[in-house]
Amino acid sequence: MISYYDISMPLRCLVILCLFLLVCVGGYLVAPIFRRNTLCSKLLLSLSVIVCVIPMMIYVAEARAILRQLQIPSISLWLCRQSLMIPVIIILFVTVYYGCLIRQEQQFRSNTITRSSIREGVDQITSGLCFYVEGGRLILSNSRMNELCHAIVGRDLQNAELFWQILSGGEVSPLVERLSYGRHPNFRLENGRVWTFSREKLDGFIQLTAADTTLQQALTDELRDKNLDLAAMNLRLRKYGENVDELARSKERLETKVRIHGELGQSLLAARRYLVDPKAQEPPLDIWRQNIAMLRKEMEAKKAEDPLPILKKAAASAGVELVIRGELPDDHEYRQFFLIAASEALINAVFHGDAKTLYIDLRDTDTHRSMQFTNDGAKPTQPITEGGGLSSLRHKAENNGFAMTVESTPQFVLTIADRRE
Repeated sequence: MISYYDISMPLRCLVILCLFLLVCVGGYLVAPIFRRNTLCSKLLLSLSVIVCVIPMMIYVAEARAILRQLQIPSISLWLCRQSLMIPVIIILFVTVYYGCLIRQEQQFRSNTITRSSIREGVDQITSGLCFYVEGGRLILSNSRMNELCHAIVGRDLQNAELFWQILSGGEVSPLVERLSYGRHPNFRLENGRVWTFSREKLDGFIQLTAADTTLQQALTDELRDKNLDLAAMNLRLRKYGENVDELARSKERLETKVRIHGELGQSLLAARRYLVDPKAQEPPLDIWRQNIAMLRKEMEAKKAEDPLPILKKAAASAGVELVIRGELPDDHEYRQFFLIAASEALINAVFHGDAKTLYIDLRDTDTHRSMQFTNDGAKPTQPITEGGGLSSLRHKAENNGFAMTVESTPQFVLTIADRRE
């Protein structure tokens, strides 16, 4: 039978170390076991600790006596000569027992709310949370609030009231951007996250919270940018409305000028015809009276009529024959524009070319439509400079989606065509 006294010194030290560790573990388990368990559990734990302490002390005394060459006490010598199985059984039994106690304690902590579990749960919260009393003394603070305090102020959270004063309006770290003051201060940290703080009193305690409002702040910034864009768009729309009003007034003035030009042109043609051949017709007094009334704004604009009879009547009064090739489309606006263009061509043919015949070529297909005016009058001797009549006609043509060209060689040709041509 091998005894403890028969083994080598390293193995003896190993046995002493195992007993010492068991004593330490037993001391750790004393607090939870004595706080919650029954009397039997308390006695069993105390016995296991004593069983480990007594042989450990005897083995330590024996080793100390050997090292210093002292006489070993008889009781120590007797115990050391006992079978080695005794300390081994003690170590195994106590180890198994402590293992059961540790597992039981872990199950208790995992299924029971304790101070440690509360602390761990608070630290698991992604928001910052802090409880303190008047004066700033901390009661509970999670790790997130400590991180935010260090990022914003530059030091650990020690006085919560001082931290709140800094949040409300104090100086913060230069790496942090303050977004707002007051009861709910906002900050954008160096990593781009936005945090909003709030403070509330609860039954003698003060609660300080911090919420991650990065998404809300992004939406707020986006809404602000959209409002700025809308304001700019509104300003552009108002300017556009003013321009539209001015364009409408300009269009009305242009149409009035064109109408006056046409009316006066027809009057001049009739007067010229009468002066050349007084016997051919009566004096055009009615036409002049109408023009005078129109210039005095006493005559309302003529109602829309069929342009061909009006044009033929004006040509007849000027002694000009009309030769129309093609059909005039049924489009009302196009027919009214045709009357304006033909009147201008008739006036130019008589005054500048002394023409007797005005040729009008009309085209209307699925792809384009056009009107072309020529005459048998004198050919232009120099390039044509557009005056008031032609320039007004060009402006009106372009506003209606047409392209106007004027040719002077080999003869005068006025062409107005749809832009699709």
